[in-house]
Order: sequence, then structure tokens, then C-alpha cells
Amino acid sequence: MRLLALVACVAVATAQAQMHMCKDAQGRKVFSDQPCGGDDTIVNVNPAAGGASINPSTSVHVDHYEVRGTTWAVLEREIGSKGPEGWWGNANTQIGYELESKPSTGGGCKVASAHVKADARIHLPSWANRYEGSARLQAQWDSVYRSLDLHERGHVQISLEGAKEMERALRSIPEEPTCDAVAAEGRRRAEQVWAAVAQRQALYDSQTEHGRNQWSPYRD
Repeated sequence: MRLLALVACVAVATAQAQMHMCKDAQGRKVFSDQPCGGDDTIVNVNPAAGGASINPSTSVHVDHYEVRGTTWAVLEREIGSKGPEGWWGNANTQIGYELESKPSTGGGCKVASAHVKADARIHLPSWANRYEGSARLQAQWDSVYRSLDLHERGHVQISLEGAKEMERALRSIPEEPTCDAVAAEGRRRAEQVWAAVAQRQALYDSQTEHGRNQWSPYRD
């Protein structure tokens, strides 16, 4: 089970990151943030926005809710009453992006930088008095817990893959007439990727029956 969110931050750079390059008396190149001579040449030192390095930042947090019991029936009732929104576990995933644009030399506007961040928070049960249960019950619990954890981390992986797709899509935005147009295209692309991620998350739950038929501990 998963909950989704998309967060956006758009900015326009007021100036391009540039350096001045000229040559000293020995013919060596000299770089400065100020004009440095009659042969002064302006050099753009911004990295290419569409570079091959796609590396969204990520964070994953795991929270537990406490259950108690010494039989499987009691543990199931505890989970049913305390689990997140009636589920045994869930993964809340959020993808946010920051898109900065800048005026281009041709009079239009282009992407200066694009970065995506994927955050996830997993909620799982914690058996507080497990050592009061039998060895068989503990083994059953451990199997089901591992299955829950693996299923929810599957949602996290889908979110991470979507974050990479989104960052790649944002960095490849072509030059637009205005920076507002760049921002609008960024929103369109981000929402398109986000919709595809949401569909994949729903399909994942449907195909696995929220994890019940994904691993053998769920099968009677």
C-alpha cells in the first residue's frame, strides 16, 4: 500500500555563471570574475543541464507501530486496529523537484539546473513482547515481517526509478521563448512522469494483491 505526493520548486537565475578569461604577459590563460584585459573573453562555467549524470537524492525512513500478543489471532487483531489506515504496513512516497532557468544568449530561456528528490517513509508493525511468544510464532512473525518490508520497499524502488525519469525529463527541456514557458514545460513533464509512477504503484499493488501473493508466507 502506498501514498503519493509531488512537490515542485521553480526559480529563475538572475545571471549566468560566467568567468572572464584573458592571457597574461607570458601568454598563459588567466580567469577572473571581473574583466581582465583587452583580449577578455567571457566563458560560461555552468555545467550542462542535460548531462549524463542523473542522480536524484533519496531518503528512506522506517517507522514502527507497536503490537502485543502471544497468539497469531491476537497479533492480527492488534495489527488490524493499529496499522496505518487499516493496512499492516504502508509506504508514503514523495517526489519533489527544483528547476532553475536562465536567459539564453539567443534571447530565450533555458534550463540552468534540475534536481529531483525522492523521500519515503515506511510504516511497519513492531512486536513488543515477541519473546513471550513461542518459537513457532516468532518464526511466523519474522517471515511475514520480511514480506511486508520487501513489499513496501518495492514501492520505494518504483518511486526512485520515477525520480530518475523525472530528473532526466527536466534536464532535457529545450530552450523556450520565456522562463515562464520553461517552468510550465517543467510542470507538464513532472506531472506526466508522476502520473506514470502512480499507475505503476497501483499496478504493483494489484498484481501482488498488496503483497499477499508476492511471497509464500502470505499463502495458507
